[in-house]
Amino acid sequence: MFRSALRRACNALQPLATGARASAACVERRALATLCASGGADHAAVGRVSPVAAVHAALRRDIHFSSLLRDDAVDGDDAAKGLYQVLGEELEHERSTYVPSEIVAAGPPAPFELIEADGDCEITLVRTYGDDEEISITFNAAEDPYDEDDFSVTSEDSTVEIEDDEEAALHFIVNVSKGDGGEMLEFSCATDGETVEVRNVRYESLADAEEDDADLLAVSYPGPNYDELDEAVQEEFHRYLEARGVDHVLANYIAELHVHKEQELYTDWISKVQGFVGPK
Repeated sequence: MFRSALRRACNALQPLATGARASAACVERRALATLCASGGADHAAVGRVSPVAAVHAALRRDIHFSSLLRDDAVDGDDAAKGLYQVLGEELEHERSTYVPSEIVAAGPPAPFELIEADGDCEITLVRTYGDDEEISITFNAAEDPYDEDDFSVTSEDSTVEIEDDEEAALHFIVNVSKGDGGEMLEFSCATDGETVEVRNVRYESLADAEEDDADLLAVSYPGPNYDELDEAVQEEFHRYLEARGVDHVLANYIAELHVHKEQELYTDWISKVQGFVGPK
């Protein structure tokens, strides 16, 4: 009978089957299944095929499948090693070539103090003014400078127009609060690293608000369209900020600090990703 002949052939090829991690009985079943599934053949048709050839076909398929698994594993390991190496080279390049500017190294313009945390994108500068004013300036180091179509700054003498795409502008917020912080002016500003432009001025009063009223700022009046204010009003707002240290010197520091902080975040990101893909 065919099955008896097939079993004898499997027994004869037992060492080969063992090397392929399959027993003779397992190989026999796989050989039968393979031959019966090919072209819809039944067991009678299988009887016309050499049992030894059937076993060899099953073994070749097992060995080929195992080889594919090993190749996939090797390719995955090589990819991780390649990524680890490239990230290491990039990290070394950034650390060896980047030099902080002298402006950043000197620290913020007095009397501002810098508040930041490792890995945190938000940077804050704080100072006091007069007897009861607290001033804070915040910006996000991960925020890309955006190109302005019409970036202008009003000074005491003239309005400076900056051509389209000449410079990129960094956005930052200036908060001026008095007393216990119940009242506040929020200035939305932008800088090209040399000048300061006021975009919006918002007044907030928190004295009558509940502590858990999270929607207060969302529903309050955001202030008028700043560009439509009288030029004299715009000029005085600009002088108001300059008196509190929000001037071209601070603008330069913010621009340089933005570059420096973004560089720190980038190198920290490379280091962490390299550690993740590297060997444990």
